[in-house]
Amino acid sequence: MTRRGFPRSVGSRWRTAGWAVVLAVGGTGLAPSAAAQSGGVLDSVERAADLGEAAEARRLLAGWFASQEASDRGADAERARFLRARLTSDLDSARVDYLWVAVRADDRYGAAARLRLAQLNVAEGRLDRAEADLARMRADFPGNPLTFTSWLWTGNVRAASGDVQGACTAWETAASLQGAPAAQSDRELVRTALDGCRNSGGGPGAAESFSVQLGAFGSRVAAEDLRNRVVASGRTARILPPASPGELYRVRSGRFAGREEAARHAVRLAEAGFESIVVPGEP
Repeated sequence: MTRRGFPRSVGSRWRTAGWAVVLAVGGTGLAPSAAAQSGGVLDSVERAADLGEAAEARRLLAGWFASQEASDRGADAERARFLRARLTSDLDSARVDYLWVAVRADDRYGAAARLRLAQLNVAEGRLDRAEADLARMRADFPGNPLTFTSWLWTGNVRAASGDVQGACTAWETAASLQGAPAAQSDRELVRTALDGCRNSGGGPGAAESFSVQLGAFGSRVAAEDLRNRVVASGRTARILPPASPGELYRVRSGRFAGREEAARHAVRLAEAGFESIVVPGEP
């Protein structure tokens, strides 16, 4: 595997089944006094981040770290470092904070941090490390709500490495977790990937390109709403109309010659609060 993109082969359709980028920032149980002080500040940080107000979120978080509250080595510190990793544009700094949280935190932030480490490794083309992080997440946090997502990503990583059979096995495992919490978009990705596993007659195609898809809707109005919110955040987005009756309006951003560039763009969109996946680029 090189950083020039996917090698062309019969398995190319699986390699781009979807790179779901998930930011799981769950709440943490706090004592009343903590909720009124440290937790209140971190709640404000998280709200600002969710609204796309990154500068304000960083300002509030910097104040938290400058205060005596930062000496807390409990759940607040884990949450704060997770948020700092989420908000930084420096991937090396994010990796340090995510690793700190993954090693020390409970399953609410620890599992999410380990998943984010895997996603960063995917964005940088470090597929072996990504799969190891995903396996470590499942071993350290068995039964975590992110288990479904970890198997989705394991399939994507294996497919990108050329292990189509291993990818299909991982997606089948994800599909078998019927009771597991999962976003509908993630379940759709798994169904699409398994369709590719069952219809494996494809061959090498034209030069591959990639785009980032933010959503698909039956209504143009809904697609325009998402596109406008993405554009308002300072990023580009476009609407692909249905190619035939019954298909959906798709909202996409960017066109890239390589998977790594598209994955990095998806990470930036996710950090701005937009769920996204990497897909094969349209003609």
